[in-house]
Amino acid sequence: MSSKKLPIARRVGLWPGAVLVLIAVAGCGGAVKVQPTASAGAANLASRGKVDSPLTDMHDHLACLRADHLAVQVLGPTKLQVGVAPTGATIVFTPTPGAAQARQIDGTAQGAEVIGTALLYPNQASDSELTGIEDCLAQGVQG
Repeated sequence: MSSKKLPIARRVGLWPGAVLVLIAVAGCGGAVKVQPTASAGAANLASRGKVDSPLTDMHDHLACLRADHLAVQVLGPTKLQVGVAPTGATIVFTPTPGAAQARQIDGTAQGAEVIGTALLYPNQASDSELTGIEDCLAQGVQG
C-alpha cells in the first residue's frame, strides 16, 4: 500500500500501516459497554461489581457463629458483637491479614487477637464462647 492512498499518513509522517492500526483500534472503542445495565423493572441501579462482605464471604463467619448458637449482632459492615457489650466478644474485620497485624502492632488494636483478617477482642467472654468464635474465624485461614 502506498502513501498516495493514505494522504493522512503522508501529512502526519506516519507509516501507512500504523494509520490502519490506529483506525482499527479507535473503531474497537464503540463495541465496549461502559455502563452496566439493570434488568427491566429493577428498582436499583446496576453496579460495576460487588465487594464481598467479610461477615458472609465464602467462609460465612456469621453463619458459623450462629450455627454454634452464639448470640451474634451485626454492628456494621465489618463489625460483630457476640453476647452483650461491653462484656461479650467483639469482632472487627480488616481488609487483609496484614492490615489486622499492623493495627495490633501499631497499638490501635490493643488486646485483640488476630485471626486472619479478623481482630477478636475477647473482653470478658467465656472460654467456651471464645473457642467457638476462634474456630469459626479460623476457617480458611492459612498459616
